[in-house]
Amino acid sequence: MTGSEFDLAFFKEQGFKRTQCPKCKRYFWSLGDWATCGEPPCEEYTFIGHSPMNQRLTLHEMREAYLSFFEENGHGRVKRYPIVARWRDDVFFTQASIYDFQPWVLNGVIEPPFNPLTISQTCVRFNDIDNVGKTGRHFTFFEMCAHHAFNKEGRFIYFKDRTVELCHRFFTERLGTNPGKMRYVEEWWEGGGNAGPCVEVILDGVEVATLVFMMYRDTPEGRKPMEMTVVDTGYGLERMTWVSQGVSSAYEAVFGPVVEWLKGLACVRPDPLVLTEYSKVAGATNMRTAADVRRIRETTAERIGIGYEELMRTVAPLEDIYVICDHSRALMLMLNDGVVPSNVREGYFARMLVRRALRSIRSLDLDIRLAEVVSRQIDHFQDIFPELRENREDILGLVQVEEDRYFETLGRGKQLVDRLVKDLREGEKLPVERLIELYDSHGLNPEIAKEFAPDRIDVPDNFYIQVAARHERPEAATDASGDRPERMPETRMLYYEDPELVEFEGTVIAEVDGGVVLDQTAFYPEGGGQEWDLGTLDGKKVCRVIKIKTAIVHFVEGENPKIGAKVRGTIDLERRQQLMRHHTAAHLINGVARTLFGNHVWQAGAHKAVDQARLDITHFENLSTEQRDLLEREVNRVVLQDRPVHI
Repeated sequence: MTGSEFDLAFFKEQGFKRTQCPKCKRYFWSLGDWATCGEPPCEEYTFIGHSPMNQRLTLHEMREAYLSFFEENGHGRVKRYPIVARWRDDVFFTQASIYDFQPWVLNGVIEPPFNPLTISQTCVRFNDIDNVGKTGRHFTFFEMCAHHAFNKEGRFIYFKDRTVELCHRFFTERLGTNPGKMRYVEEWWEGGGNAGPCVEVILDGVEVATLVFMMYRDTPEGRKPMEMTVVDTGYGLERMTWVSQGVSSAYEAVFGPVVEWLKGLACVRPDPLVLTEYSKVAGATNMRTAADVRRIRETTAERIGIGYEELMRTVAPLEDIYVICDHSRALMLMLNDGVVPSNVREGYFARMLVRRALRSIRSLDLDIRLAEVVSRQIDHFQDIFPELRENREDILGLVQVEEDRYFETLGRGKQLVDRLVKDLREGEKLPVERLIELYDSHGLNPEIAKEFAPDRIDVPDNFYIQVAARHERPEAATDASGDRPERMPETRMLYYEDPELVEFEGTVIAEVDGGVVLDQTAFYPEGGGQEWDLGTLDGKKVCRVIKIKTAIVHFVEGENPKIGAKVRGTIDLERRQQLMRHHTAAHLINGVARTLFGNHVWQAGAHKAVDQARLDITHFENLSTEQRDLLEREVNRVVLQDRPVHI
């Protein structure tokens, strides 16, 4: 035994041995006599032109190969969750498959749809947006294939051994990879208040999967074991497809007919040798600055024996083509899932993608609309995601509206830039903050602004990463969790069982944040934009009710009843009924609005009080008087149908 977290029976039975990489000093497990861990920069890619798999799969074929393998091995197949993580208030987008099950499944509030399960989850991330098109491997939109298992007391599914075994069998049995090429690198993972050991799965220089074993949670008293241990895996669908095809870049492998169409329009026919060496050098470089990009290009040019300018004539148009492909694909799913381009929240990122894609179309001097590119992406994906076929008209309409707005911005761009630079001293450059303001407030890309004032503007190489970082998370709610118990008590929610219940009895089981938690309650807490119930507990006025995980916390006037005390609760039924009416009305308005104006309409915010209620919806323009009148008539028509309401 080595003392490693990964002294696994599977590794021992199969004859794996543990080695320390002399370059990065990490330990890894393998069957072959490998000197290093295999991951760049310790080694370059070796699969390009020589795939380690015995079959060449398209993106769609690889997805099905993965999901069907895990189905055959006892996992329930789960449909993708939306890209917009509406069930969470700490992030805008789904960035990994485990997001689908946080916080409710991991907190034990609800059961997963299957256990174990497998999924190919559509995700978006913007932390590397400036590298898209340049590295051969970075995307804003990607699919994370995964298999998850949730282990708790009384029901153990599987953990480390079975997880590694399934991973190894998928690559070797299903994809035909030589077992001797697989390397499993020991690592540690932390995120979202959880932590645990993990292994990175390396194949011919590419990290094709990460297997995380969530075992610990962070608490005010330090790190403690989790009550539920979780298998959290992530397999990169695009990367696996790339490795199976052994082509020069991931973009060539996954963008399918769209990239070929764009290369034809732009009359671009790249030298495969150039792209292969470029990808190898880029893969071994941690790209953070413009100097890194320059170094990659210079090294590539030197390795293949051509000049820097000749190299740029090949790669620059391709970078724009890859940006258009990536951003149009991301837009397709984001708009399908209810994002409307705007200057706030999720819509900000959709608008960023539109502007960057249009800038690349302009750079290539292509006579096409972005909506045409998105339409071709829909053609390529609609059999996999049939909702795209249903929402095609909405998606393309949103893109066209945003394109028109962008061209209006270009029309007044010179005037905006002239106004900003006129007061600069000789030789002074426009500050980055003003460039960001120009982009955020007026929608003008910095590269286009530079065309109007080339001597006054320098564009930072990580401009869009800086911009995305300012908008990537919702405004954080105040967290008063410091004094909360590690495990929250659980309250039986009587209001779901009987919405008309006005009197009940309960027992005080805890104090949290200055309020009391009962074992059961009929008080509806604040949530979903709806205000809380009022009433009394043993004659004391209840002035606020909130939900914290599984606990309903009641705040009363005066001294709290003691823990263990029996209390009698009375609900203000008139208030409850008025709040219920407003809540139901909000759902009616939202549903009718989607029917009338398109499936891009979603609730963006709401507030339901006793005397009034408000509903915010996502839409690309203000509703006209005629549209508001139509909406009102249709909602009233539904009301008069006297449909049953199910809670």
